[in-house]
Amino acid sequence: MECLQLKTCLSPKVHFLIVEAGRSRKKMEEGVSSCLTSEGFIHWEQARCYLSEMTITDGYDYFLSCVESLSPVFFEVEEHLLSKQQKEIWMKHKIYLEWIPEPHLSAVEDSLNFLNSPNPSHHILALQLMSSILERTLGDVFENESSSQCPSLLKDILNSEEINQVFGKHVVSVQILRALMGPPTSLNLRNVVWHGFPNIGEIPRRYGCFLYLTLPSLGKILDEKGKGIQTHRQLMKLRLNVDNTCDIPDLIPQIPLVKELIEVTQPFHSRQALLQCSLELMAERRYTYAVALLLPQLEHILRLMFASVNNCSERVLTAESDTLYTTLDEIFEKYLPNGDVNKISEALGESLMDLLFDLMIYPEGPRVRDKVSHGEANLQDIPESLALAVLVAVVMVMWKCSKFTTSNENEFIKDLAIFESRYCSAFHPMSIIKQKIIQIVDIVAKLPDAMQYDETLSLKVLSPTFELCQEDREMFEEIQSVTEDWVLFICQDWDIQLTPEEINKCLFQVFSDGKAMIKLCLKEKLSTLYRFSANQQISQASNSHISGRTGACLLEIAGLLTRVLTELERMIVQVLSALRSRQEQLEKRLLRSRQRDNLVRLIRGCPFFHHCVHFVLLVCSWKLLTLNKQTGPKLLRFLKQLLQFVENLRTFTSSDKNKWTECVSLYREFIPKVKVTLSDLKNTPTSRK
Repeated sequence: MECLQLKTCLSPKVHFLIVEAGRSRKKMEEGVSSCLTSEGFIHWEQARCYLSEMTITDGYDYFLSCVESLSPVFFEVEEHLLSKQQKEIWMKHKIYLEWIPEPHLSAVEDSLNFLNSPNPSHHILALQLMSSILERTLGDVFENESSSQCPSLLKDILNSEEINQVFGKHVVSVQILRALMGPPTSLNLRNVVWHGFPNIGEIPRRYGCFLYLTLPSLGKILDEKGKGIQTHRQLMKLRLNVDNTCDIPDLIPQIPLVKELIEVTQPFHSRQALLQCSLELMAERRYTYAVALLLPQLEHILRLMFASVNNCSERVLTAESDTLYTTLDEIFEKYLPNGDVNKISEALGESLMDLLFDLMIYPEGPRVRDKVSHGEANLQDIPESLALAVLVAVVMVMWKCSKFTTSNENEFIKDLAIFESRYCSAFHPMSIIKQKIIQIVDIVAKLPDAMQYDETLSLKVLSPTFELCQEDREMFEEIQSVTEDWVLFICQDWDIQLTPEEINKCLFQVFSDGKAMIKLCLKEKLSTLYRFSANQQISQASNSHISGRTGACLLEIAGLLTRVLTELERMIVQVLSALRSRQEQLEKRLLRSRQRDNLVRLIRGCPFFHHCVHFVLLVCSWKLLTLNKQTGPKLLRFLKQLLQFVENLRTFTSSDKNKWTECVSLYREFIPKVKVTLSDLKNTPTSRK
């Protein structure tokens, strides 16, 4: 696939402001002395002299004047940091960095080393790290000074009254930071680097040096004012649950082949040095820094693909003051602003889109780009599994743009093709429901072994079957009869390659092990891309032909299923906990007569709890895999009844209730209602997506 190739992704004004402006090292006035204190911190009052005549605005011309006027300050800071011994500088600075979250300290020290490196990729990495740490730490200062929640945008934090009050007479520091990381009309360094716009060498190292020195210099102000931060907001530990995702290929041993792929990917020619650096960091197991460099490059190539396939080359450049630049949110939208279908999903394929959404979009996923770029992630704790997933995503996107094909004699590419064919989303709401169903069936499978005593409170004899008393057998058979009708209905409604007899045998006999059957029911790969998106919901609402046009939307059904499963899990966990606790007490002869009677009722109820959990799990599995069928308000009412039912079970099985007989009665009452509902659903029109 052909992608756009550009010499720069900085729009003309942004390019001039970042690359061309601010090159003068000359002092504005003869009387202006060093802008550094004798200890090597920023002398904010001296820096003020360069801005004293300026009226503060958000206009481009104002920030251009700031950059040009402050250029001697930036150059002086750069020369200072590069002329001193790093260890000496770090020891002076470290004592004034207590206002920074502790897990970020090592990244600050490493940034000093990166800035002193001859590798220009390291300079961009340092700028990324410094901007995200400054954003997070200034947000902590805001929250320590205010009862309000911290603004989500860095420019709003810098404009806030709280930040300006904290730094008082040194408010010029905030004014300078606005020039560096303020609105789009400023240098806007944080957004420019994290969204992947600059090439190597386009952002002068002096800006990264200044941001680095800003940290201890502001820390010194806070220390002198006794304004130490009392509490930091909790940093997130990013995780990628490997149990819920397909096996992520380990590309670290394949780095030489990845480098070869980079060389034949035309849109990445200007970014080769950055990618090579990220691969070196990955090979060194420095996952945080590798991920930090990879993420902007991933966004860059996705933006190029987006602009190419949708024929909108103008969307590749950084924003001007009157336009918005193209971010991942727009790149991944199903529709373009003009209503046309976004062709990016066709170019990438559904499986790769699923991986990208898992990593960066879905709320239950790691949202790695947002969390790392805004300083919300614990920078000491980016796991290998997540770093490998990001690397795989980058390589797969490059592969789509390269001359490599699966016909190449290259096992590395073939492995990627196999991985892509098998991948399905792990963090879409539907996928999470599926995982929860499997988790609960594994929990309820522990119930038979957890029963150490029979209903006479004698130690249970090992036997392949569990014998019910006559009364319980009759009740169980009554429930089974209705269950069989229900299973017949779902097999007719659900295109499942299983017979009602197979399902009944595996799920609804006394203590039948239903793990294999439930997992077999869920074996079908879920198609989740753009399911529950706002555009889809609007489309469904406008095209609904169900009675009263009040068809249950997919998102509401998924929400109900999630709540049902949450309550169901709590219920069976409570049953297991009560069973184990009471049996331990019985063994130690600590139960009174009434407690022994209660334990008997619990043991007699266990086969019904087991049957009930399988029933609810099969309902949820059926509905999850037939969400493309709309059955309107009747289905919605049924799911709400189901939710009410499991909520009551959870209440009755709580440690302060222990109403085991009432639970069985509740189940017996609910089952006939299901039969009535099924009769109604049969007569309800359905429609496919």
